[in-house]
Amino acid sequence: MRPLRILCCLLLLLACGACGRSGGTDATPAPTLAAAIPPHDSPAAAPASTPSAPPPTTSRLHHVLGTGQSLASGVGGAPPLSTSQPYAHVMFATGVLAGGTGLTSFVPLVERSVETMSTSFASSVTRLGGGPHDMLVSVHAVGGAPYRMMKKGTAAYATSLAQVTAGANVGRARGLAYDVTAITSADGGGDHVDENPHLADDLAEWQHDFETDIQAITGQTTRVPLFNTQYSSWTEYDPTSPIPIAQLRAHVEQPGKVVVVGPRYPFLYGPDGVHLTNDGYRAMGEYYARAYHRVVVEHRTWEPLRPTKVMRTGAVITVQFLVPSPPLVLDTTHAVDPGNMGFEYADDAASAPTIASVALSGVDTVAITLSAEPSLVPGANANRRIRYAYTGVLGAHAGLQTGARGNLRDSDPTLYDWCVHFDEAVP
Repeated sequence: MRPLRILCCLLLLLACGACGRSGGTDATPAPTLAAAIPPHDSPAAAPASTPSAPPPTTSRLHHVLGTGQSLASGVGGAPPLSTSQPYAHVMFATGVLAGGTGLTSFVPLVERSVETMSTSFASSVTRLGGGPHDMLVSVHAVGGAPYRMMKKGTAAYATSLAQVTAGANVGRARGLAYDVTAITSADGGGDHVDENPHLADDLAEWQHDFETDIQAITGQTTRVPLFNTQYSSWTEYDPTSPIPIAQLRAHVEQPGKVVVVGPRYPFLYGPDGVHLTNDGYRAMGEYYARAYHRVVVEHRTWEPLRPTKVMRTGAVITVQFLVPSPPLVLDTTHAVDPGNMGFEYADDAASAPTIASVALSGVDTVAITLSAEPSLVPGANANRRIRYAYTGVLGAHAGLQTGARGNLRDSDPTLYDWCVHFDEAVP
């Protein structure tokens, strides 16, 4: 399997070079894309002449630096949708996928050859309110690259810092105060192929290195959090993956520094089942924007829908969750049930009990009833685990209809939070 993984990764690197909306209760139609983003322009090519950057609405420019793999650069997201800029957000004249040279001026932030999440992200932050928040968004991504190809000391990392240096120079030349407020990343596939066993620590290191080097360039003392989403398309390679579990671990162990926005399985995937459609990227931008707004604009904490406590009484396992917008919902209208609403139980016994039922037991709890109480013989049932959206069908496309997924979400009226992939111990 490993040679095939490496070949797939190399093909992605050569090809890339450089979400569907879901939700709603079973009785209520799901919010459409327009619920949080106004109708987009008709797809259009980049204008023949590039307009000048709009005047800022404040004296401060906030730079958000995008990195990661092919989903960060919008692969599969043609045609572009966000071809006009309704606010004062900017990009370098070289485009959202800015590169590391020729970064000498700003133009309005729009999408060109493909739709990335960038314009949707910035516009959504503005619409969420809290005062003007003018943004510079720039991205440098490497398709299929694992962490070792993006970390400090690599060409990709150097390109990102070149964007920071240029952003500070151009912004200050325009009389603007300048800072970098966040790193956004969409990664994981390369590390799955690379069989990276220490991604959680790598993400902590990445955030620390970026923050330290950015502060040295800009002179700022404020934190630069790393926002990420959980990798959900590993069924391209294998039925299971440790990568989303590692991403969640980084979120828990590095509070406020590494921030998991949520999983990627709710987004709208394209024909290859790995990359998103143009509407999928716009939706992804909304999700990142909401977490960013909570952390950076409101100076609060963002938590995805994730487990916080696992309890067991006899054959019943109860999982308590952090729920962004209670109550919890088991939604079988917008997500196809993969079996047991996405929950799995496992232990090391010769014959582990199976799941008999899954039901909500409170606004923030789910009760999983097993077919029998786990064996109490010492050592016979070691390593008891409750898992969610953990196993998929090899070769299946990612998404709410196929792939590794589940049916548990919250009740946010505009953007439903779907439960993260997880693997937790059972007492």
